[in-house]
Amino acid sequence: MIPDAFADAGFTVERLVMDDGVALTLARIGPRYAESGRRPVILGHGVGFATLAYRGLWQTLSRDREVVAVDLRGHGLNAAGIEATPPQARLATDQAAIARHLAAETGTPPDALFHSYSGVLSLHAEEAEGRLYHRRVFMEPPLIPAGEMEGATEAAAGRDFMAERMKRRRDRFASLEDFARIFRERPEFAWMEPGAPDDLAAAVLVPAEEGGFRLACAPAVESGFYSGNTPEGLWDLLARAKRAPGLVAPSLMIAGRRPAGITADPFTAAITPVAARAGGFDLLQLADITHMLPMERSAFIATAATAFFDEPVRGSLPSDR
Repeated sequence: MIPDAFADAGFTVERLVMDDGVALTLARIGPRYAESGRRPVILGHGVGFATLAYRGLWQTLSRDREVVAVDLRGHGLNAAGIEATPPQARLATDQAAIARHLAAETGTPPDALFHSYSGVLSLHAEEAEGRLYHRRVFMEPPLIPAGEMEGATEAAAGRDFMAERMKRRRDRFASLEDFARIFRERPEFAWMEPGAPDDLAAAVLVPAEEGGFRLACAPAVESGFYSGNTPEGLWDLLARAKRAPGLVAPSLMIAGRRPAGITADPFTAAITPVAARAGGFDLLQLADITHMLPMERSAFIATAATAFFDEPVRGSLPSDR
């Protein structure tokens, strides 16, 4: 079940049954809480990605704590059998169930490191069910402005444009290298770490029945993740969290300043500081980085996340740290 490119990494596989009867695959690596004394870290991905592609993150973090790699329904290890995009509320319920499962297993809430849309879903999960994580790190969550907020119309139009664009994306490849070559040759991906295109190919492609490979997340399904990304209740949640720390998990938001000449996807870089201010969260901005940041500065991000997870909380009891 673990792709061949990651088979020797040391993952164990757990199948966790959700309340609708669907079993989700969790890929776990690193010393368990009873051995390490450090909370497990849930690692989540963005739309069209898969968590195993973030090798630099899970490899570094799992040296001294367990990493629980979670693919959204319709992606990577949880792509099989998904022919339509799951509703946002369903995905948020999955997030909550996984967090509660790990909390019950260890006796303490897990930490979390979320790239892109998985971070938005974690907020929807906490909006519905209350605080779920000890501490959380976001990597450029695409939180759409709501109502009369500045940029709301433009952001919604950009989301809808991406939804239409994804419907038409290429989804068949002769080989893993055929896919990886796209990321090696295009200038907007020049900041990716050397092996990252190969890891991405291995994580997001599956063998096609007619030969070669196809995207595990079909274009029509991926499109729905964009069009289904709505901010309902989240900006109000952030405002309440700023007034009442502890309502949601203390969080660090990481965003990039785009390299000179790179104009792709400026929205997530711009909205992340806005969201951080709205929620009273910590903010870390990195120069010369794109929305592919988990595969560009993995060691730095893993180090920053570790420092944030392990930082004692002011005024907390030892059991809360």
